[in-house]
Amino acid sequence: RLDRLPVIPLNQPNGVPMTTLDPSHGDATPSRSLLLAAGLVLLVQGFSIFAPMAVLGSAIQWPDSLDFPPAQMLPLLREQLDAVRLGYGLYLGYSLLFIVTGVLTVRLAARPGPLGALALIAVGAAAVSALARSIGILRWLTGSVSLAEAHAAPGLSAEGRLAVETMQAAINAWGGAIGETLGVAAFAAIWAIATSLVILRHRQLPAWAGVTGLVAGVLVAFPALELFGIAPPVSIVISTTGIQLWFMALGLLFLWRALRRPA
Repeated sequence: RLDRLPVIPLNQPNGVPMTTLDPSHGDATPSRSLLLAAGLVLLVQGFSIFAPMAVLGSAIQWPDSLDFPPAQMLPLLREQLDAVRLGYGLYLGYSLLFIVTGVLTVRLAARPGPLGALALIAVGAAAVSALARSIGILRWLTGSVSLAEAHAAPGLSAEGRLAVETMQAAINAWGGAIGETLGVAAFAAIWAIATSLVILRHRQLPAWAGVTGLVAGVLVAFPALELFGIAPPVSIVISTTGIQLWFMALGLLFLWRALRRPA
């Protein structure tokens, strides 16, 4: 009898339910382990900035020391060399972790499957940001240390000391433009804004995550105005704090989703 024949839904190849072909269902959704990993990484990224800030702040009055004249900074650097190496070493680890943070956030913000152009721009910006930050940090662990030792050499003439200070000023300006202006500000802002647009477009995360990310991206971009001779309206500490809070919020969101998902 016809009423006992199996019914094959129309417009579905080989009778396979469409839900099994939809990449937004089933195994295509982020796994619990990925959400847990992302949540922990973003929380570490958000909180880890306070370690180098504490060490360098007490030792050399960082970040104000970034603008100290060489005649003041070089003796201070030599006097607090162990703390400087520890603090900037922690800061280097924080900066390199940003690559992992950037990739995981983009992956969870985008729909399952190959990343689109905007997501790839965000990943590239995260990598460039981490590299630029690292270059900026290394000036304090290499060239500036050598100049601090040379500046304290016995019998150094006034002309020699001035030459060392001039070289330190040049290294600091060059390293600061790469590390702080490009790494901490410009490319981190590109990553944050591109990632936020991916969030709003793909709707894999709540809209508030994208909106607050855009605000954080604009804030962290302000120090890059120095490249054009414009004084930033906010300090680098305030602009960086905004994106740190965004890291923490996303980390908590990912952990909350992981805890709600079956193992």
